Amino acid sequence: MATKTVAYYNEKLGKIHDQATALVNLAEKDGNRELTEEESAEFDGFIAESDEIKKTHLPRAQWREDEERRLAESRPLVGLQGGATITGSGEDGQFPAPTIVIPAAQMVGVNRLQSFRGEGAAERAYVVGRYYAAAIYGHLESRKWCDDHDIRAALSTDSAEKGGVVVPVQVSTAIIDLVEEYGTFRQGAERIVMASDVTTVPRVTGGLTAYFKAENTAATESEPDLDEIELIARKMMTLTRISNELNADAFISMGDLITRKIALAFAIKEDQCGWLGDGTSTYGAISGMITKCAAATATVVTALTANTAFSTLDLVDFESMIGKLPEFPGIMPEWYISKAGWAASMMRLADAAGGNTAMEIEGRRRQMFLGFPVNWVQPMNKVLTAQTSTSGLCYFGDLSMSSMFGQRLGVQIKTSEERYLEYDQIGIRGTERFAINVHDVGDTSNAGAMIMLSTPSS
Repeated sequence: MATKTVAYYNEKLGKIHDQATALVNLAEKDGNRELTEEESAEFDGFIAESDEIKKTHLPRAQWREDEERRLAESRPLVGLQGGATITGSGEDGQFPAPTIVIPAAQMVGVNRLQSFRGEGAAERAYVVGRYYAAAIYGHLESRKWCDDHDIRAALSTDSAEKGGVVVPVQVSTAIIDLVEEYGTFRQGAERIVMASDVTTVPRVTGGLTAYFKAENTAATESEPDLDEIELIARKMMTLTRISNELNADAFISMGDLITRKIALAFAIKEDQCGWLGDGTSTYGAISGMITKCAAATATVVTALTANTAFSTLDLVDFESMIGKLPEFPGIMPEWYISKAGWAASMMRLADAAGGNTAMEIEGRRRQMFLGFPVNWVQPMNKVLTAQTSTSGLCYFGDLSMSSMFGQRLGVQIKTSEERYLEYDQIGIRGTERFAINVHDVGDTSNAGAMIMLSTPSS
């Protein structure tokens, strides 16, 4: 049985807290009532489990890790020499705000970083690279460096297939930030932190009704309509490979490369599920935007006859989408389309109307169309030839009103030295749990918060 770490028990305590809080929140939302007998028993169970972890398991794990650290410090280190120093601290849940002194050799190629940008990019990449060196390669100096700076790198180093580990906040935050940058669905949907694998979120579907009232007569009562949105967490994995060689001058590049590989894989799959999901196992049983909109016929706009390709779409096709979208309170609609489709349709129409006015001073075209922001969604339709009776060429609406994105657990990483043995490479498997529910795109009579464009039959 795998040895449980301090990080494991701290995460377990966090889950117990979230589950107990969810029980209390449910009672508060349900008229601020007291917990039922069953809920009280479950709550007491959470307390008992939490107490046992704090009194027994956590102290044991802490002692074991302290002893491992003491022994590691007393033994000669093997592997790379020459590291960085780090001072300062930050708040939980954020990258620390340290001053990191990086060896000059490490700074080569910093300007080409793709996963880390802005102020402190090299420092953040260095921290993540150090973690990967410790967790993936079992590099002793990096393990000590991570321990010294409260970055857990708890993967075992005594077997070909190393154990899974929840990555520390600093690394997990970097991956999630990149997923949010690359993934349009996660960016736009309403995001929920899930306390369990199945989470229900209450939703108001109808408001109150105002009535005229005569003198000395009772008011007419009305109540908001409520229902629930269910989020079911799906487990998603990525598998990639990296060189088995650890270069003394490669911590920054390694942190950048591995983080980008995992984040890109997560973002692509999330977007595929959110936009193209058809309810099959390919998409984790998720029904995405194209499936939900196709069933809600009132939310579909069919392009004019003969407009069967992006290159033949007219302004009236897009204007019909704007006109069909309901004016819900607070709605902030945007366009969602593939880059290829945008260039062949929206960009072409803007050019025809005087495209030079759509250029910024530095020469970059603004991603706006008919006054609304444009988002490029690469998994969406890119076919530039004629395609009749085809759904999902473009969407217009507010993704946060139409869809929910649930985040269940943090990122986990597991490595194998045998998966790509013949290539002298290490296999890296990333895992996350998430949920998507496209819940408000209308029905066969009423349009919802997202409008879909389809081509005609001829």
